[in-house]
Amino acid sequence: MKVKIDYLMPKPAFSLGDNLCLLANITYCTNLQKSMKNVNSSSIFKQVEQLSYDDDDSATANEFIECDYSNDSELLSCEESNSSGRNETNKKTIQDAEKVAIELLAGRAFTGAELRKKLRGKKFPFNVVDTVMEDIKKRGLLNDGLYAESFSQSRWLSSTWGPRRIKQALLQKGVTAEEADKATKKVFEEEIDRNNNKSSNEHTEHGMLQLSMDRLFLQASKQWLRGRSSPPENQRARMIRWLQYRGFNWRVTNTILRRLESQYPP
Repeated sequence: MKVKIDYLMPKPAFSLGDNLCLLANITYCTNLQKSMKNVNSSSIFKQVEQLSYDDDDSATANEFIECDYSNDSELLSCEESNSSGRNETNKKTIQDAEKVAIELLAGRAFTGAELRKKLRGKKFPFNVVDTVMEDIKKRGLLNDGLYAESFSQSRWLSSTWGPRRIKQALLQKGVTAEEADKATKKVFEEEIDRNNNKSSNEHTEHGMLQLSMDRLFLQASKQWLRGRSSPPENQRARMIRWLQYRGFNWRVTNTILRRLESQYPP
C-alpha cells in the first residue's frame, strides 16, 4: 500500500513565477547600483526639488507671494523708523555742536580753522562740524578777513609786531595768505581818512605809513636808551635783533637805526 508522504517533504517558499520575478528584481537593482555611481548627488536633489515645486498648487504659491510682500512692507517700515531715528539724533548732535561753537565765540574771536579744530576736539562728526561751520559763517559770526585785520591791529599796537611776524602768526592760525596780506597792508600801509571814510597810502616809507614809522621809532627809542651804557656796537646789534625779531624788514630796520643814531649820538 502506497502512503503519500508529500507532507513530509519541505515545500518551496516561492513558486517558479515568484522566483523569476525575484531574479529580475535582483538584476535591476544591481544595474541601478552600477548606474548610481556615475550620477551626481546634487543633480538628484535638483530633480527632487523641481518635482516638489511642480507639485505645489497655486494656493501655496499665492500664499508665498503674499508673505513675501508682507515681509517687504515690514522691512520698509523698519528702515523708515531707523532713518527717522538717525535724523533726530543727527539734528540733536548739530544743535549741541552749534551751542558749543556759540559759547566759544562768546569768549573770544576764532578763525575758521581754530573753531573747526575745537569742535573736532569735542568728538563731533565731520559732517556735523561742516554743517555748523557753514551756518555760523552765513550768520556773520565767523569771518577770517575781519579776524586777520583785528589781530594785526592788536599785535601792532600792543606788542609792536611787524608785518612779517603778523603774517606768520595768521598763517599758523589757518588764515589764508591772501587774507593775511590784505590785513597787514590795511594796518601798515593804508591811512584812513576818518572824515571821508576812505583809505590812502600816499605817505608810505618802505611799506609802512609815516605815522607807523614814527610810532615804531618811539618804541625803538625806549629800547635804545636802555642800552646806553653798552658799547655802540653792542647797542646797535641789540637794536637790530629787537627789530628783526618783531618782523620788520631790513629797510625799515636800517631807517630806524639811522634815526636813532642821529637822535641819540654816543
